[in-house]
Parts: sequence; structure tokens; C-alpha cells
Amino acid sequence: EDPRKLVLANFDHYALGVLMRPAWAVAFGTPNSDWVGYYCGNYLHASMYLTNGSFHSDFDLDHCNYVILLGNQQGFMAGLNANVAARKTADARRRGMRVVVVDPVGTNAAAKADEWIPIRPGTDGAFILSLINVLLNELGCYDREFLGQRTNAPYLVGEDGGYLKENGSGKPLVWDQRVEAAVPFDKPGTNPALQGSFVVGEKKCQPAFQELKEHVKRYTPEMAAPITTVPAATIRRIAKEFGAAARIGSTIVIDGKVLPFRPVAVNIYRGAGAHKHGTHTALAVQILNMIVGSFYVPGGHRGINLVGPSGRWTPGETVDGLITPPAAIGRAAQYYDFEERPPEELGLRELYPISTNRSVLYEINVRDRKQSPLPYTPEVLIVCRRNLMMSNANPELGAKMLQQVPFVVNFSTHLDEVSEMSDLVLPDQHFLERLDLFPNNFTHTMSPHTGHFYWGVRQPAVEKPMGQARRWIDVLFEVADRIGFSGDVYKLLNNSLGLTDPYKLDPKAHYSMEEIYDRWAKSQFGPERGIDWFKKNGYHKVPRSVEEKYPGPSISPRFPIYYENMLRAKESVSKVAAELAYKLDTSDYQALPEWKACPAYQDGTPPYDLYVVNFKLPFHSLSFTTQNPWLSDLAEHHPYAYKILINTETAKRKGVKDGDEISVESVAGKVKGQAKVTECIHPEVLGIAGMFGSWAKGKPVAKGKGVHFNTLLPMSLERIDPISTGVDSCIRVKVSRIA
Repeated sequence: EDPRKLVLANFDHYALGVLMRPAWAVAFGTPNSDWVGYYCGNYLHASMYLTNGSFHSDFDLDHCNYVILLGNQQGFMAGLNANVAARKTADARRRGMRVVVVDPVGTNAAAKADEWIPIRPGTDGAFILSLINVLLNELGCYDREFLGQRTNAPYLVGEDGGYLKENGSGKPLVWDQRVEAAVPFDKPGTNPALQGSFVVGEKKCQPAFQELKEHVKRYTPEMAAPITTVPAATIRRIAKEFGAAARIGSTIVIDGKVLPFRPVAVNIYRGAGAHKHGTHTALAVQILNMIVGSFYVPGGHRGINLVGPSGRWTPGETVDGLITPPAAIGRAAQYYDFEERPPEELGLRELYPISTNRSVLYEINVRDRKQSPLPYTPEVLIVCRRNLMMSNANPELGAKMLQQVPFVVNFSTHLDEVSEMSDLVLPDQHFLERLDLFPNNFTHTMSPHTGHFYWGVRQPAVEKPMGQARRWIDVLFEVADRIGFSGDVYKLLNNSLGLTDPYKLDPKAHYSMEEIYDRWAKSQFGPERGIDWFKKNGYHKVPRSVEEKYPGPSISPRFPIYYENMLRAKESVSKVAAELAYKLDTSDYQALPEWKACPAYQDGTPPYDLYVVNFKLPFHSLSFTTQNPWLSDLAEHHPYAYKILINTETAKRKGVKDGDEISVESVAGKVKGQAKVTECIHPEVLGIAGMFGSWAKGKPVAKGKGVHFNTLLPMSLERIDPISTGVDSCIRVKVSRIA
């Protein structure tokens, strides 16, 4: 009657991205297949696609000499390709790379860093903008050549915030200092001004870089210090160290080619931006990297796999000359071209176009039908490798959401918390029971640190799965066959997998997954490299050229330090929201980022006088591994895995001793656990690791162990980032000792 009433929730990135979203869901007719995750990097991926044309944030460990890790542990057994990055980080540390960790928690990375800077949660944006201010307005330290030729810094901006454009071509203008006139940004031989004020056709304007300089002037270290609790002297010192380590103007020769050498980076992931207004923090981080020229060059910041082997894919370019992701890795076309029409999917993409993951809106729109602007309500929910009770916000809200759906199906390796709320539970294969071709994909997990592009196979470690376990995607493919739309699935797979003759799928035939894999492999690498070749050899790899490792100097698109598209996005979403009578916060759609206090910063009225934050352990992955008996045993012997970190001074003030049972309560919920009194946490903060505190009877190893952080988090439109929809993961709490 209405295929949109079928909803899929999933965190199996491999099957979702390769098979489910581009083929099965489209063939069935539902747009609701993107319910992925709430915390991983919602604000981050949206910002990275916009600024570097890639899904991830990374840096070149082969040549980096100074890195600021802002709320993340990249290189210290957490984050992207943990094993490879850790080995590279160890080599870099031996070489002398300095590591500065800015984090409320003395994490695994902080323990190994040269310097740990405890920061108040949710204030990272103020810290970064202050660093930018010191570099630009106190030290005059910036890479003029990079900003002028590789970014939109010289684009002339009018009083309305928009670009001044050439009549006819519509190209943004820059002020050419050679002829003292405004010319199109891409006119050869120009010497664009970065500073100053001009009049063009009676319109007052100035370069975007001038706008940035003036914008950040108020973020003095003295202004940022009481916000962040980082001393002003420390902010100035870090800025000076960062600018000096960037070695602006220096070059390096790699494989006989001379390249810019900028061996610094500030790297960000979930922690620093897991707040309302987190997109602004991520964009500020990218501006800091760009002003010193540390972008896709040796030693600096990079996204992953921007350019493919032998030019198989390259980034796109807007009419304004700005970078867009290659089709092979990107989903960010709407960042500049906005669809002003009512949304059809639960994520409301047309209302939140500068985002990659709108999962929180799925839950809100399912749970509160009155708030949803959609003309239908979900009737069937299929959950695959997701724990919508543990990994979302407060589980009471999650339960209310699931109760709104008439029929819930759960594919799971255990009878977990979602299974207890489901109508039908099917045993899913564990990844060690699966055959997956090309599990390392361009978007997420093909690490540049290896120096290669590589395509492999993940083979099952056991001869046959236990019991009746089947891979969820195989079951849904059988469903497609029984209902009668498998032919449409095959047609779409021909396109999404890039299948070529004679390996294209016949819509009238029937194929096993292994047969599809064989055709996929041969389409990519020829008849001699089918699935049997990969089973025998494991990997096909191709060395990366210099241009593929460091594409910055060799590509034509520019990188944005000024976000004029945000102003156009605001107009678009405001129009759609008005037509739907939908309440929408558009205040964050600004051309330049700024620090704004997240709700927790403002909610500190007694007795809610502390913050609580979540942090990652190097030996557990989300909720997937909590039932592993070896890892559970390790966590039990670990000094803080299953405990609640509390600062020594704070514990004394609260009458809490090491090992005491304590209660932690927010406006959303309450948890209890064992206190770990330590100096390795900010005095205003409590720290809870991982995703523990399982309660399902079908998880006896994990049940009752550790603390369920997400219980403390509310979920509402007021508690999400208004651009990316990422959930604000910081909340004020009160703590008390349990007698």
C-alpha cells in the first residue's frame, strides 16, 4: 500500500552501503534505509564532506611532526584503522612527533601524549577559534599562497554575506592586485588580495579571509580561558607552537617530486563535536588546518581516498570552484544544490541537507507522530546489527519508540535488548561466520597509512554457522525473491557494483551471494581475479602514487574556509519548513563558525553541578563486543572500564572514596556504578567508558556489568546539532554516594 512504511535500521556498513541501501531498499520502494547511528561522527562526516570532499578526518603520520588530538584518540588504538595507525604513530613518536591531547578525560591517548590539556566539555570550538585568532591577528602566521590559490579565502563577499559574482558567468570575483580590479576567481595569473576593503560596481565588499580575521578577533585567549578552563598562556603557546611547526613555505621531495611540507594537523572525531553546535567546531578545526596550508600535503590533514588509483575517481567541483566528493565516496551533492520540496523519508533530508546521518530524526519521528511532518507512519521496522535500545539515547524513550511500530523484526547474534522488544527475532551470522568481498571500502576503511589501495575478502573462520544463523542480507534477498522484486534488485546491483558484460546480473535469473561476488570481482579486475582468486590470495593491492597520497597540489577544486552555501541552505530549509509548519532551528546556518554554548553549559543549576561525558576504550567496539567473555574479563580487571571516573578534588568535596558505589542522575535518567577516583579527568566532569550496562537476559556475560551512559541523555529536537542532527552527548548531572 505504501512502501515507505517499511523502515530499516542498520550498522553493518558493509552490507548497508554495498547491497542494501543502493539496491534492496530502492527496489522495494522505501527511502527509509539510512537509520545508522547517533554518535559516531554525525557532525564530523557532514563537515569533512564539505571541507575536504571525503568521509573521514585523518592526518599523514609518515611526516607529521605536531598533532593536536581534539576529543579523539587517532593513532592510540582507537579510531580509523586502529592497528595500522598505532604502528605508524609509534614510528612517528620515535621520530619526534609531538602529540597534544585536548580532552576532558585523560584517555589512552592522553596518557601517551607529550601534553594533556583538560578542557571543559563542549568548549572545543572556543579553544580552536582562539588559536585561529592568535595565528591571524597576533602572530600574522598563515599560508598566503595556499589560501590565495587553493581556497575561497580571496573571494569577495558583499554586505549580505554572499559572493560578488561576474555577470554572465556567475563566477565569484577576487580582487586582482596586479590590475587593481575584480576578476573571476579562476582567471590565470591573478594575484588575489586576501585583505582589504573594496568597491565593485558600487557594492562594498572584502575578501572572505578579511571576514574571517575580523570574525575571530573577539576569541582572544583571555575570552576563551574562562569558557574552556584552558589558561590564556597555554592557548597562546599552543598557537605559537602549531604555527612554527607548520613550517609555512617549506617543501619536501618525495619520489622525485617537490611538494609543500606542512607537518602539523589538528584532528577531530566524535568527542569534541558530540554537542549541539558541533558542526561549527568541526568547521573551525578545518579552518585551522587550512590557514597554515596543512591540507592534503605531506605531514598534514587529509581525508581518505580523495583520488582513486590511476584516476578511477577524482573530486568534483561546484560552479564556484569548490570541492565536492567523488561519486565513489560521496553523498554530499545537496550541500550546494538544495531541493525545496517536502521530505519523504524519516530523516527529513530536505530540512537538514548539510548532513550525512539523520538517524535521530528517525527515532523522533517514529516516537512522536504528532511532531512528524510526514504523511505516513511506519508499520514494519527491520533492525540489522543495531541495538536501538542500548546505542540510542535514554532507553525508556527507545522503548516508547519501538512500541509505536506494529511489527518489529530483529536480526541479532544474541537475544539482546532489542530482541526483547521485537515481534520476530532471526539469528544473524557473526562476521567471523560470513564471506564478505571488499570489506575495506573507499568511504570508510581503506587506510592511506598502508601506502596502497587494496581490495580483499573476509572469509569465515568456521566451516558453517552455528544453528540456523544466516546473514541478514541473504534473508532479505530471499524475501525479495519471494515477493517478486529480486529482478529490480539485480538491475540496481549492476549499476551500484559497476558490473560489466559478461558479468552483469540477469534480472530473470537467481544468484547466490557468492556468485554475485564472483561477478563483482571479475568486473573490477578481470576474469583471472574472481572470488576463488581472492579466497586463495586474500588481497589485491595497488601502490599509491605521490599524487594519490598527497592530492592537494594536483587537483583543481578549492577548499572552503568561508561557507557561503550555509546562507543559501538557510533560505532553502526555512522555505520548506514554513510550507510544512515545521519548527526548525536555522540559527547555525552561518558563513563562519563560532562557539555557542551547548545546553549542558547552561544547565548547571544545583544540584546538577557536574558534566558527564563518554569516552572510548581501545579494546571494546560499541555494544558489539560486550558479550565477548575474554574482553569482558579484561574489562573487569581494567582500572576504569566498568567504573565512573571522578576527579580527586571533586570526590573529596562530594564525600566519595575510591571504590564507593555512587549514583549519577540527570534530567533524563539515573545510573549507578563504582567510583574511580583519579587525577585523569577534568574537575567538573564525570567519565563513563564504552557502551556497557546491558540488561538483556540473552547477554549473560555483559548483563549488569559497567554503566550505561546513554541512559543519562535526553533526546529531542532541542538536544541535537541543528545542522548535522548529531545528538548532544554531554549532560549535567548530580552525583551522590550510595550508603
